[in-house]
Amino acid sequence: MSLRSPEIFRPRSDDPLGEALRQEEAAEKIATLVRLNKALESALASLHRCGERFHAASPDEIDAVRARWRRRHAEAAEALWHSLIQRELCGLRRHGGFLKELAVPRSVQLLMGPAATAADPPDPPSPPDTDTDTGTGTGIRATAQPR
Repeated sequence: MSLRSPEIFRPRSDDPLGEALRQEEAAEKIATLVRLNKALESALASLHRCGERFHAASPDEIDAVRARWRRRHAEAAEALWHSLIQRELCGLRRHGGFLKELAVPRSVQLLMGPAATAADPPDPPSPPDTDTDTGTGTGIRATAQPR
């Protein structure tokens, strides 16, 4: 018994019009992926700026800033959802490196898509404290040693 490759992988040189349409479809998929990735980068940058404003906000304006943070978080989660769907349509099935490259927060990954509005996202993480950092790059704060 011999194995045949699936029809989708078989070259179709007998249909030039069909080949031109397939190339146009692939180009449109890639162009859409590029546009969605730019939208995701913009949403993540906006989320990061909003997180900085959250930590700089005074106690009387914290509720308004928290509401803005939640909107930006939902926008970033939706942009991530759209981008990952388009990546899969383009045949890109592994997203780990992509998520690391863009430094997508874990909360955005967990609340993307239909889950984006199902639960409130956590408050933005606190910026690292440079005064109490041990300097090892681990993010572990120095504590007083017992005598």
